[in-house]
Amino acid sequence: MLLWLALLLLSCPSGYAQTGRAVTANSYLERGNEWFAKREYARAEADFTLAVATDPNNADAYYNRATARDQLGKLAESLRDYDRALQLNPRFLEAWVNRGALRYRLSDMDGAIHDNNKALGLNPKLAKAWNNRGLARGGKGDYAGALADFDRVVELTPKSAEAYNNRGVVRFKLGDDDGAIRDQTQAIKLQPDFVEAWNVRGAARQLKGDLAGALSDYNQAITLNLRFHNTWFNRGTLWKLKGEWTRAEADFTEAIALHPQWADAHAQRGLVRLMQNRAAEAQQDFDRCLELNPKSRASLEQKIAEVKRQLAVTRARR
Repeated sequence: MLLWLALLLLSCPSGYAQTGRAVTANSYLERGNEWFAKREYARAEADFTLAVATDPNNADAYYNRATARDQLGKLAESLRDYDRALQLNPRFLEAWVNRGALRYRLSDMDGAIHDNNKALGLNPKLAKAWNNRGLARGGKGDYAGALADFDRVVELTPKSAEAYNNRGVVRFKLGDDDGAIRDQTQAIKLQPDFVEAWNVRGAARQLKGDLAGALSDYNQAITLNLRFHNTWFNRGTLWKLKGEWTRAEADFTEAIALHPQWADAHAQRGLVRLMQNRAAEAQQDFDRCLELNPKSRASLEQKIAEVKRQLAVTRARR
């Protein structure tokens, strides 16, 4: 699912009296913007810091520095700058949007919802605020609320592949596989190289029993992006469902190579290895899974027991 940002950089606050100090601060802002456009974020940050030092009441200077610090991965400092920008200018729409997006990335879903509510209060037709609030609601497990927000995003931006993708993901989580397929099909129509849309449509097709359609979608997603670990995992589950143990193991191994901390991928590879009577290798995967996610022990033990029952039945038939 995709977060929408307002990365607009500002050079001079609207209606701001152009004192000598303000003019100097504005010159730093302009130069900082040039560095930012060149992706020289450290230099941009330095100029925005000079703007702040020159004119500490300039909300735009704090906002611009926040965006640069965000790009540099200085998330705590970026958050403080957005806070200050909004203290100075409570009607700063872009700052509400960006702080909400940052709070979402920091897993502060309530804070993200609050900030996007503020943005929507200033501009009820701002699609990115509806989108980002939908993501935050989804992050809290409020999928019905998220769906309502994404419905609004689609209304406002009917040509946006991201809007259909985000709504499709929520519909998938709500168990509306047909709705998910429709949305992801529209996303693909609008943006044929949209990897996540291919992947999610494949997952929905798999749940509906359309394994051929799912496999086709997963293959396309992998062709578009070999490093999208979710698709390797999903295709692995499809091969596992079909009893193609070697192929399943290969895909789970690829998912682990791309995302080594993924407990579920280790668990699934272990189950596939166990199905191939490679108990020692399977146990290594199970141990790694529990190391990464100790809370999964009960469900993992249940899955292991089921595989062992299947193996016992197979042996009994021979």
